[in-house]
Amino acid sequence: MRKADATFENGEYAKALEHYEKLLETEESKYNQSVYQYRVAECYRMLNNSRKAEVAYRKAIKLKTREKEAQYWYGMMLLKNEKLKEAEEAFRAYKKIQPKDIRATNAIESCSLAVVWTEKPTRYIVENVKAINSREHDFSPIYTTKDFSTVYFTSSRSLEGVKQSINLVSGMNYTDIFETRFDRKGNWAPPTKILDTTINTEFDDGALSISPDGTTLYSTVCKQEMGKNIGCQIYISSLKGGSWSAGEKIDISADSISIGHPSISEDGLELYFSSRMKGGEGGSDIWKVQRLSESSPWSKPINLGSSINTPGDEMFPYIRSANVLYFSSNGHPGMGGLDIFRAVKDEKAQWEIYNMQFPINSMQDDFGIVFQGNKEIGLFTSNRKGGRGEDDIYSFELPELQIAVQGKLLDASNKRPITEADVTLIGSDGSLITSQTKKDGTYSFKLHQYTDYIIIGSYQGFLKKKIKFTTNNVYDNTTFEHNLELITMSKPVEIPNIFYDFGKWTLNESSKQALEELAKLLEDNPNITIEIGAHTDMVGDSTANMNLSKKRAQAIIDYLTQQGYDSERLVARGFGESRPVTVTEELAKLDPLFTLGTSLTQDFILQLPKDSQEKANQINRRTELKILSTDYIPKPEFFERQKKRNKK
Repeated sequence: MRKADATFENGEYAKALEHYEKLLETEESKYNQSVYQYRVAECYRMLNNSRKAEVAYRKAIKLKTREKEAQYWYGMMLLKNEKLKEAEEAFRAYKKIQPKDIRATNAIESCSLAVVWTEKPTRYIVENVKAINSREHDFSPIYTTKDFSTVYFTSSRSLEGVKQSINLVSGMNYTDIFETRFDRKGNWAPPTKILDTTINTEFDDGALSISPDGTTLYSTVCKQEMGKNIGCQIYISSLKGGSWSAGEKIDISADSISIGHPSISEDGLELYFSSRMKGGEGGSDIWKVQRLSESSPWSKPINLGSSINTPGDEMFPYIRSANVLYFSSNGHPGMGGLDIFRAVKDEKAQWEIYNMQFPINSMQDDFGIVFQGNKEIGLFTSNRKGGRGEDDIYSFELPELQIAVQGKLLDASNKRPITEADVTLIGSDGSLITSQTKKDGTYSFKLHQYTDYIIIGSYQGFLKKKIKFTTNNVYDNTTFEHNLELITMSKPVEIPNIFYDFGKWTLNESSKQALEELAKLLEDNPNITIEIGAHTDMVGDSTANMNLSKKRAQAIIDYLTQQGYDSERLVARGFGESRPVTVTEELAKLDPLFTLGTSLTQDFILQLPKDSQEKANQINRRTELKILSTDYIPKPEFFERQKKRNKK
């Protein structure tokens, strides 16, 4: 057992696994079996074999292992293996054992998120880069040229005719750095190992970062001495005469703790990395060091804090800009295993993190993301189902959002389309486009995300109509539908959806939207004066109906003056039952007894069946808008009020 424990503590998990499995074959003590079985599970987990780890943890729990962590890691393996229901049960069981462990709460949430995000994926297109990948581990790609045509990545692949040393930790080949190029035909060239021995050492090499000018390379080298791990360190190399200089270790910490996964900032003055050094939140954390200039020494390590780091593991940082950081974590709520997160620094220099969701993330490990500059195009690593090998490199791209607006310009009096009307689109991004409606009155424009828009419809003899909207909260392909009904200046137009209580002139709540539209009309057309005309049906006394209609028209005028509109622009008229409606083509569709051109007088209505009578009376009960003039000069107060409203 001592030999097994020694190799385990040294991180030689492949070798330790052999020892523990051999011990299990002859061990009779249930307690010892539980100890060995738990170590077997741990070895499989560290070797990234989630399926065998799941089985081993289950056996350890059945043997009543005293290791409380067994229940948690059993749940994590179930989650990685896409057994969501069983995973949630395991996490809830762990929470009963360790109620204060935040990891349990996050893991339970992850089980739900995995379902939701898989059913509703983001717009990213993800593909396995088969031309790069092998049957072994291929991971952590970086772009090394400004045109993004050359990629370095890490691989444990075997080379034909070359005998390679075996890593005692993983039981696989030591990793080396490989190179591939993207040709003009859009194909990846077969990867080749970088022969420069200053870059590829006899140990594990990889997890790279490169300066923006492509001349300084930061790499992770994990060494072993006398069969023992001595940890990982970050080395720096310079490109001189087409070759990389010998790597020099960056002295980040006086301790011999492992440090890796470098990411250098655009200005070269900040270096982000992952480490288990003391003073963190637990597990591997994201840290950084700073310097005043490229010739200055690095500062002491700075932990990025609890917004980024958790009691779990945070690794593979990628500093994309001064305020945007990507990293992988199994401590924040996610889909299972390592998930890729985007962190954005707010105005108070606090990090806000966002899970990249599916399909960037999966229920397995997803890490090592890089971008092509400011484009939402790049590469990352995953050991998800469907890959070619252990870890595979994937490409991703976020297609441009397809956002548009379309609609019709209509005559508000009869709902007929207006042909060759002007439609102007004004955007907060400075865009200004004018087009004309087609024969059917339609128009359309393409739009951009994160932009405020105004559409103005105009035609001779009609008032202009304006509509405001925004694409700020649009994250999927979207087509807005906005019809603009223009009000003619030649005749009265009915104002729809103005409602009063029976026999009264009080405007009820259902009229609110129509009244707001009327106010907006006055706001958008400051030079018009209007007449509000109210009409009743012919039921009851004609004198009473006349008085009722006057009061109803005045109620609308009172509303508008209360909103701050000048009374000089507003006229109220009541017509009672004196102006019955003449049947139009649209009204004729409502009842077969309504013939085109017929006036809905009392004599005509009384000849109709009861249902048809009610329809006719309802048509006669209406409120109309008439444009009286278009040369009104607004008072200064109007513009002051307009400024205040626009600020809101």
